[in-house]
Amino acid sequence: MEQEVYSNSSYPFRDARNNTINSHLRISIPLHVASNRSITNDGSVARSPSIPSKNVQMEDIESQRSEHSELADNEKGYYESNAGDGTKSSDHFLTGWKLIITMMSAFLALFIAALDQTIVVTIFSTVGNQFHAFDEINWLTSAFLIPMAVFCPSWGRVAIAFGRKPTMLCGIAIFEIGSLIAALSISMSMLIGGRVIQGIGGGCIQTSVSLLATESVPVNYRSLSLSAMAVAYAIASVAGPFLGGALTKVTWRLCFYINLPLGVIAFIMLFFLYNPPKPTGKLKDRLKLIDYFGSLLLIASLVLMLTGLSLGGVEFSWVSPAVILMVIIGFATYVVFLMYNFILSANPMFLKEFYTTPQIFFAATMGFFNYAFFLGNITYLTVYFQVIFAHDSLQSGIDLLPLIIATTISAVINGVLIKLIRHIKVFYVVFSGAFGIIAAGLITTLDRDSSVGKRIGYLIIMGISVGFQIQSTLLSCQIKAPKHVPGSIIMVTVFANFNRFTGGALGVTLASAVFNAKGSSSIEAIIMALPNNEKRKYVNIDGAQLLSSPKLINKIPDPTRGQIYDALMDAIITSFYLGLGFSCAAFVCSLFATNKKIPKDDEII
Repeated sequence: MEQEVYSNSSYPFRDARNNTINSHLRISIPLHVASNRSITNDGSVARSPSIPSKNVQMEDIESQRSEHSELADNEKGYYESNAGDGTKSSDHFLTGWKLIITMMSAFLALFIAALDQTIVVTIFSTVGNQFHAFDEINWLTSAFLIPMAVFCPSWGRVAIAFGRKPTMLCGIAIFEIGSLIAALSISMSMLIGGRVIQGIGGGCIQTSVSLLATESVPVNYRSLSLSAMAVAYAIASVAGPFLGGALTKVTWRLCFYINLPLGVIAFIMLFFLYNPPKPTGKLKDRLKLIDYFGSLLLIASLVLMLTGLSLGGVEFSWVSPAVILMVIIGFATYVVFLMYNFILSANPMFLKEFYTTPQIFFAATMGFFNYAFFLGNITYLTVYFQVIFAHDSLQSGIDLLPLIIATTISAVINGVLIKLIRHIKVFYVVFSGAFGIIAAGLITTLDRDSSVGKRIGYLIIMGISVGFQIQSTLLSCQIKAPKHVPGSIIMVTVFANFNRFTGGALGVTLASAVFNAKGSSSIEAIIMALPNNEKRKYVNIDGAQLLSSPKLINKIPDPTRGQIYDALMDAIITSFYLGLGFSCAAFVCSLFATNKKIPKDDEII
């Protein structure tokens, strides 16, 4: 474990003690000799000759914890653990044009990865018709979100073992391969397979960009870098249906082809311009940093649980043995993973402190519920505009513009306010937590006759909640990250992202299950209640087809068509109630965010 102090070097910020602009660089000092080292006049580090030099091994966690506690009694100020790969955290700082260009390149990669979370919503009916597979279209979303979530922790360990740059470039390459497969698909199975590969690469991209935004600047500037990341992420997530609608007017395949040139540009720029320090040590030692068995357990558990929930109410009933067994076995496997992770693993993916420190656990859980609310609602807000108001894909994207604008502005304001005021909790609780409940509650009151003003207002409030969430979650976790574990900042960032991705996957999965179950049963009940001579017209049409094809509904004469629209509206609102539950849980979790302020320049040691 290493203490980090600042001396003259390359990162500029204002020194509050003399009100002048200075440059600073953290110099790594082994903990057991920290109290015997001093900074000389020329900025070098002097060590007392009576204290021998000795490196602290990464695996000697208990020794580091003891030494850290001793230091904490004698030192005042904020510092973070080292980078976890033999390099110092300050080695990863970027400044000037390198910081700007690298961030822009990374955010371009993040944009296409986040875009593909929602862009497919607008191609459901088109693809379902072309491949005659309406019963499988929900997998276009789940097949992306599930692997994105389950591989996230593994990518964090890969970044520590092999370096940030190779990991990010690998993620972009995998995502591009998946995009090409999806664009060239000749069947629904091929398209879903491409989406799975996209999800694996997309999870790597989002994890890597979060690490870059975290490590490239000191903690007191981090709210600004994370704010920029949140803006890119939110715009892409909300713009997905809008851009997808515009591209689908030409061909749905453009929704995937568009990733290819953008991904290549991001890859080339990062390849030449992003040069973080390489991990130290031998390859065989770095390979041991990855917990392969733990990764397998975690991936298996989440795939089983999320797949079981995806199948429930769609392809199987909720009480079918297949669904029940998948969920139970998945949950049991997750419990086994936690036991192995905490007790047996030499390099655990999740530290015990992440679960025992309320400010970390509840902040990450808040991200889980907020993102479940966000992705679940945005999916069925798109359905609401397309089905209930008969808006085409492009117009339904325009309908979501208030959400895009509000999210973007809120993310920027949040980053600036945290930088100026240094508080996290007040914005987290009020603007993200409370506004989330208000927005979710108002959205459940939408109906077939809701005015444009209502729809815009509700989306603005929802955007405020989302915009104030992402960087607040990460900062709350990072501020309380344990100092005695090398790479803990990376690990806690991955932990927060893992919860957010898993929440998004669960939110969309459950919202889809609720919508399909409620809508299909209601529509089939309407058809069954028709006179026999009318019922024959719909003998080859089931509820799932009508849910996925607004054009098919429009061919049904009144008053049956009106009844079906009422049933669809009821199913949409039921999915929104799920979002209300998620937002309430997110608000409760936000109350446990850290009260600790972001450190000032002269408080960082």
